[in-house]
Amino acid sequence: MKSTKVKRYSKWYLMLIITLVGTLVFNFYPLVVTFVKSLCNMKGDFIGIVNYKIMFESAEFRQSVVNTIYMAILGVGFNVPIAFVIASLLNGIGKGKSVYRVIFLLPMVMSMITVVTLFKYMMMPTADGIFNYLLGKMGMEPKMWLNGVTTARESVIFIAIWKGIGYNIILFFAGLQAISADMYEAAAIDGATPLQKWRYITIPSSKATFQFVLMTSTIAALKRFTEVYAVSGETGNPAGKLETVMLYIYKNSFSTLNYKDEGMATAASVILFIIILAATLLNNYLTRDREADKKSVRRA
Repeated sequence: MKSTKVKRYSKWYLMLIITLVGTLVFNFYPLVVTFVKSLCNMKGDFIGIVNYKIMFESAEFRQSVVNTIYMAILGVGFNVPIAFVIASLLNGIGKGKSVYRVIFLLPMVMSMITVVTLFKYMMMPTADGIFNYLLGKMGMEPKMWLNGVTTARESVIFIAIWKGIGYNIILFFAGLQAISADMYEAAAIDGATPLQKWRYITIPSSKATFQFVLMTSTIAALKRFTEVYAVSGETGNPAGKLETVMLYIYKNSFSTLNYKDEGMATAASVILFIIILAATLLNNYLTRDREADKKSVRRA
């Protein structure tokens, strides 16, 4: 009997082994190697936590951490709620949903470099840029946008939201499609308004989708690189406001303009991993189903 069960499930166990080996080789092994290298100098000699001390004493690295967290909070804070509202409106449309889905996904087809190049022309600091032209029509002074210390980070976030919000809209829309229509019908019989249905049915029923979207969006935001590199190159200017931790790692790993230090780059990679891990754990804590936890505790 046992041999029969082993034969029946052997293929599944084999597939699990392949996945586990792949995870160990391509995830855990690089992580361990990165941590070991962060404790060594450029020659490979062990120096302990010297790289971490130098890094945290560096104003440049501290600024990159601040920029990364600030841009992540701002990006996720606007992207996720707006995507959910648009998905809710899209879900209420009777006809043409597929057309709208394609429209919102079109920016994702374009590469980030192409999108940034387009917006660099639109956000020119002179009156020739479309954004400043519209401000001029409203009687407002032109802004520096991507070239201004006070506007560069926000401008990059605006570009990133425009580029990637379609993905979150589709995720939310898929989650909304799974909500039973009977719940809305029952609420309508009880006299609920559309806003009440959205507040008491749509939002609570989308909790699992929110958790996934928040997690993936936060991780992507903390690893922000392409858009800031396309705007500022390796400098992170203006005044270092666009230098993220990923750009700091790149400068110390592959830079052709600056002094490279692999130990500093791997140390920054470890810190970024810790930040992402902390953000993921915090997201799980804030979005977990507390009622389900209480029920499981009672059953135990």
